[in-house]
Amino acid sequence: MVFRLTLPQAIQVTPEELNALFQDLAIAAGVIFVLYIFFFFVLRLWFRRLRNDLPLVSLNVSRLPSVIVAIAVSLKIALSQLEVLKTYPWIQNILSAAISLAATFWIARLFTEVIIYALKKFAEQSEAMWDDVLVPILETMLPVIIYLVGGLITIQRLGIDLTGLWVAIGGISFILGFALQDILANFTSGIVLLIDTPFRFGDVIALPDGSRAIIKKIGLRVTQMYIIDTHCDIYIPNGQLQGRQLTNLSRPTFHYYYTLNIPLKADVDPARAIELMKSVVLAHPDTLGDIDRKLECLHKYYGFSGTTFNADRKRENGQQRLIAEKAVNIQLTKVEKSFEVLSQKIGMLEEGGLDLNEIRSIQGDFLEICDTVGLEVQAERVGRRRQAHLEEMQGEMAGNKLIALVRTWYELWLKDPDLMREDKDILPQEWEQKLNLLKSKLNKLFGKLNDPSGEETRLDDAIAVIRSWLREEFKSSRNEWQDPKIWVNEIDLSGRVLEVKFFVDDIKLEHCLRGNRIQSEVNRDLNWQLRQAYLYT
Repeated sequence: MVFRLTLPQAIQVTPEELNALFQDLAIAAGVIFVLYIFFFFVLRLWFRRLRNDLPLVSLNVSRLPSVIVAIAVSLKIALSQLEVLKTYPWIQNILSAAISLAATFWIARLFTEVIIYALKKFAEQSEAMWDDVLVPILETMLPVIIYLVGGLITIQRLGIDLTGLWVAIGGISFILGFALQDILANFTSGIVLLIDTPFRFGDVIALPDGSRAIIKKIGLRVTQMYIIDTHCDIYIPNGQLQGRQLTNLSRPTFHYYYTLNIPLKADVDPARAIELMKSVVLAHPDTLGDIDRKLECLHKYYGFSGTTFNADRKRENGQQRLIAEKAVNIQLTKVEKSFEVLSQKIGMLEEGGLDLNEIRSIQGDFLEICDTVGLEVQAERVGRRRQAHLEEMQGEMAGNKLIALVRTWYELWLKDPDLMREDKDILPQEWEQKLNLLKSKLNKLFGKLNDPSGEETRLDDAIAVIRSWLREEFKSSRNEWQDPKIWVNEIDLSGRVLEVKFFVDDIKLEHCLRGNRIQSEVNRDLNWQLRQAYLYT
């Protein structure tokens, strides 16, 4: 006797096929239930103990679409055993479309909530500029592409022939590529600019016409800049920007050289005049130079021309800031010298490879350096293993360490009466990013020292990279070439002209007008002090 199950299109199923179908579905349901409990309960409890929340977010994003995909796949496999359904392919097509649709939604959410989030965190800790541009582009474009491709695949799974549509898309793409070749050229130029990285966001550059601009954004087609002098935005196609000669005023550092020409009497002793002028330039809290000399000159020569607003507040804040920076430089010098000694030690020990005792000795020296920086080893259990990493010290122990001293220094800098509201965000953001990079680089080096297999002969190179980064990218403890320079430029019967050159601490601040203000104040102080000494023409 044949058992008939009433289904659409009068589908007939034998009892044996029906029993096999129920058995397959029961087994599939059991497997799905066990996997669901394991992934979304057992594994979830383990992931909650991790410092990184990405695995936990991945589970939360995957809960619903993974169940839908598992159920649809189970039904598809189970129903494929029924001979009678082979004449009704639309059922399998619907299940295939459901799988494609759920998988598309799953991939899109994983990309937007997990991958993009991880890339953003990476970009925040990276010194490169390309990731700061590429991540927003990926965040905007790729979800659209995922849904578009997933939608087309879903339609195709329903049995609809899309061959003509694919041909049409190919033809349209060719036509658009030919019509939009200028846009594509600008897009390619933008990619080249990101790879070459001639500037970063926030850099101050000098355009060929002499105006100064701040890099705000590199888009797909144009680069957006803010013109400081005219207070407006300018949009330059990437293709044109790539062919221009640009002067980056922010590279290699945000310290910029300013020049003044000061006329003196013909009978003036040049040595006396130069010594006085150096003292006046060094006395300004916002110029660079030997900190001990600046502290000596600050209260003697700064702000007495009567043109500096809040001179007393500026002197007090300048003194506190210089003392804090001196403490940073002392600690930074100690770190640099310790790295130099450790590099020399590794260079002597690494010949022929490092044994266990030598590795432990190197690790001990490195941890002493980390202690000076303000980092300590912390271990956490991940499964059955304990993983060690460097974390910032907290409490009183961190008070005299490099990281805490840097924060004290820039927090005093924030009290500078000349700073604007936007500077209160710029300074902490810049220095906290540097501190995070410092911690990240030392953690990577810590991992290499804990497991130097394969890189035993290159540990000194890794330390040399850290030392170079500290001097060039983090903060230099002392640069003699940044001291004020004064030269005799012209001599005639009426007198002589002295050229005064000095560095400003950070030209980005005060809406990129800090250098102009300091140049003006130094000029007025120089003129006033020289007149007081009867040296000025």
